[in-house]
Amino acid sequence: MKSFWRKETATLIALLLTTLICGCVVATKQTIIAPEIIAQFKGTYKVDPYMEKNRPLSVAVLPFWDQSRSKQGFEPVRRGFYNHFSSLPFKDMEITKIDDLLAKADLTDPEQIQKTSPQKLGEILGVDAVIYGEISNFDKLFAVIYSQVSVGAEVKMYGTKTGQFLWSGQHVVRIHEGGLSTTPVGIIAVIIASAMNLRDIQLLRACDDLFREMVKTIPTPPLAAVLRPPTITLLVQDTKNLPKKAGDEIHVVMQGTPKMRAAFAIGEFKKRIDMQEQEGDAGFYLGVYRVVPGDNVAGALITGRLTDDAGNTAEWVDALGTVTLDTTPPEKPQGLRTVGRDKLVLLTWEKSAAADLAGYRLYRSVTPISGYQEVVKTEFNEYRDPVPENGVKYYYQVIAADRAGNESERSETVSGMPVAPGPTPVAGAIEVDTTWYAGASPYVIENEVVVRDKAVLTIEPGTEILSRGGALVVEGRLQAQGDGEHLILFSAAEGLERWAGIRFANVKEKENLVKFIRIRKAKAGISCEASSPRIEACELTDNDTALAIQGAFSAPIVTGNTIHKNAQAAVIISDGAKPTLLDNRIRDNAAEGIVVRSAAPAILRNAIAQNRGGGIAVLGAQASVTENNITDNGPFDLAGEMKGEAVSALNNWWGTAKGLEVFARIRGRVDVRSILDAPYPEGKPVELPILDAKLSGPLKTDGFLILSRSPYRVTGDLTVDGGAILHIEPGVVVQYDRNTSIIVEDGGVVARGTADLPILFTASGASPAPGSYANAVRFIKQTKANSLFSYCVVEYAVTAFDIYHGTPEISSCHIAKNAQSGIYCRNDAAPQISYSTFEENMGEGGIKGVGMSNPSIHYNNFLKNAVSVQAFSSIYIDARNNWWGADPPDTGLIWGDPDKSINIKPWLPVPEEKAFRGRK
Repeated sequence: MKSFWRKETATLIALLLTTLICGCVVATKQTIIAPEIIAQFKGTYKVDPYMEKNRPLSVAVLPFWDQSRSKQGFEPVRRGFYNHFSSLPFKDMEITKIDDLLAKADLTDPEQIQKTSPQKLGEILGVDAVIYGEISNFDKLFAVIYSQVSVGAEVKMYGTKTGQFLWSGQHVVRIHEGGLSTTPVGIIAVIIASAMNLRDIQLLRACDDLFREMVKTIPTPPLAAVLRPPTITLLVQDTKNLPKKAGDEIHVVMQGTPKMRAAFAIGEFKKRIDMQEQEGDAGFYLGVYRVVPGDNVAGALITGRLTDDAGNTAEWVDALGTVTLDTTPPEKPQGLRTVGRDKLVLLTWEKSAAADLAGYRLYRSVTPISGYQEVVKTEFNEYRDPVPENGVKYYYQVIAADRAGNESERSETVSGMPVAPGPTPVAGAIEVDTTWYAGASPYVIENEVVVRDKAVLTIEPGTEILSRGGALVVEGRLQAQGDGEHLILFSAAEGLERWAGIRFANVKEKENLVKFIRIRKAKAGISCEASSPRIEACELTDNDTALAIQGAFSAPIVTGNTIHKNAQAAVIISDGAKPTLLDNRIRDNAAEGIVVRSAAPAILRNAIAQNRGGGIAVLGAQASVTENNITDNGPFDLAGEMKGEAVSALNNWWGTAKGLEVFARIRGRVDVRSILDAPYPEGKPVELPILDAKLSGPLKTDGFLILSRSPYRVTGDLTVDGGAILHIEPGVVVQYDRNTSIIVEDGGVVARGTADLPILFTASGASPAPGSYANAVRFIKQTKANSLFSYCVVEYAVTAFDIYHGTPEISSCHIAKNAQSGIYCRNDAAPQISYSTFEENMGEGGIKGVGMSNPSIHYNNFLKNAVSVQAFSSIYIDARNNWWGADPPDTGLIWGDPDKSINIKPWLPVPEEKAFRGRK
């Protein structure tokens, strides 16, 4: 075998040296020999006459375009040309610098570079000329006793100032195995043999034959002196394109002129590493670089240099490979977990992000700290470890290794225990620390299970627990932590509608964790009674109530859960509890999403949607509701109490950025003065134009009166002008100081209450009486803005509505106890008045019309007014279908000519049931 190796080594080196030793061009960058055009060149070439007087000094060899589509030929062929061309007396730019500048200009595709003009490339590279190359042939044919390499290329040089063609050469060569020569011995021979194989040698021979004579046809710049520089015929390195780690050595061999100063560079990473000429091998130079920690470079090109005593330097690049140094190990593997099965432990861990990952090594021990033995080498991030018996705890660690051989730190230690398969019945008290294993699933709760005060129950990911009705009661600690791929499942046993759920009983600040579990078919999925577990990333579905939190010592963190499709209110918080609900999805529940009773939760960044009983209901509580997306809940997104302090609900997304639509989704005293203009987290806070509690002066932009700031007090006339609309929310109370009014010029008022939440316009005094203020609303100018009043109570004014112009709609209102009249219509005013009740209005009574006013009066009730209606308008007033207090009406209470001024026929024989009668 040894003799065979020596023979193979000698043969390989001989094949390489046979053609590389001969015929090298000799030149330097500083002093140059004008070469003759050698007749031995068997290809074709062309020199443009323009080049004779315009010879470039600096030249860049561009990436070659491989038309043969070999996917491996373009770079070795380009480097082969560069090695010969670099011996000519041009200032040639290094390949790595060329590629870097092209990449910065977004030119990395050789075909695209071929189509780029010389002028453009000259701007990018800063050279006088560029050389394009097209590879027409690149074939490797190998048999057991025969090999052939065919390489063909056409190379062209263009000036970069004008784009003028300067020179071209074209040739195809075929290399057959054969040829012997004297070879080096000792370490040089070993390195050359280990660094190269037969295919590499044949490729180098082909490139050498292709370009050795071709470059001699290129006219070179004139020189002042003729000096022979060193020559280089061979450069190889032994990495075989494999990455090297700290402690590895790189050996580089170069052959050239003897007795020179030699060095090599590793790309831009290490610029000068000395090489030594080997005793007994004249002209062979050896350089060694030992990789040290911190060395990291990818795809670096090895460049060898020979320099004589006059400073003339020859340069040669490794045409076949690059060097990668990698001393950075992969990150420590994360997420190692085990699942016990029958005489088997299943292991998984997170995939390493290392781009150069080679694989993993898994270690096992029966003790947690020492005694670890390698179990397996694998390229996968999982393993099934067969073990001889159940009930024995094993400890595992895993490392990641890259292609350079760097190894990560060992992972965190985890334990795994093979277990007999389930079902496993459980019942009664757990007095000592206990683990429920996924492999023993399902665990069947036969009767209530109680984890006692000093005990910890740990439940493995993937474990299934079924209950025959009894609860899992936690008085000690529960660690039920699944993961994203292996949830822990709690449900009712087959055939059972509901089970009692998980109940934390007075565990207060003890560390309890429920994570990545699914709870189904429970009366209450999780109950916290004076307890504060962390409930995270769980799914609670198909229960009566998903989560019940009660008691002053209950302050659980509830985050990242999906709570949906439960039959009753999904989350109930009561009796002083202070939980934090963060980043949960609470949707599609049959009743409310969240109910808060006498508690103080923080409700933050949740998605609360499509709950059919409402989004959030706050009853006698002080909830903080911030940065949530609360949409499409029915009948309201948020409902608060009608009295007491307002619920703080700032900076939420309500499905719209329009204030009027937001208020329509809210009921009760809720502070929403700031909303989001889009769903969280993209939405930005927007202040709504909510007016202060004291009202006076001009209002020239839209404004809102909302329940959370009610009652409002008009301390001076409030004038609505400039096209503004004053919106008043249901349940708002507007109180007027003496001689004040809301005056509408060019604007409008929209006061839309509800039957159970009417809007009240009244006097501010402690003992109000008719005439305590001027008007609830006085319309004094023409305007295109519409006004509307529904389910409003207007009392104790001189005149409730004094309408000089406009057509406000007044429906379902109770207008009572006003000193002069309920509604006074002047000029061309034409209000629409319907389903309202006029009661105990003094002076001129319920409604008075003068001038050309034309009120429309239908389906109203007139009760106990001084006069029901006065019709002194020149327009015939339509007042049909009203209840006038009697059947037939008392005509003494209806002033006006029934034939010319007012039409009251037909009238209602009984009071209109749909007419609003005011507060109950």
